[in-house]
Amino acid sequence: MNFIQIMMPLLMVIALIFMIAWLVKRFNPKLSTMGMSKEIEILSSTQLSTQSKLSLIRVGGKDLLIGITPQSISLLKEYDEPVVKEQPEKEQVALADQFRSLLKKKPE
Repeated sequence: MNFIQIMMPLLMVIALIFMIAWLVKRFNPKLSTMGMSKEIEILSSTQLSTQSKLSLIRVGGKDLLIGITPQSISLLKEYDEPVVKEQPEKEQVALADQFRSLLKKKPE
């Protein structure tokens, strides 16, 4: 009986940690691109359907508009000049601050 009383709260805490990590990843897509190279930068992306999207990327100083489907990635347009002006990098927000902001949001 004592073993179950000790293990249940521990398992609940571990499940809560995984759930919070999933929420942060789900609502902050910038975290999923943090490991990407600086030479290839995703400037913007939009879903067209459940399996296709358009992305504007910057590679080697050129902006490229690409179409992405499950079968292929196609170059749609290549821009010689930047389409989107470079924005100064925002400071990295601490994970604790992100949790705090998620908890402060009121349900609509």
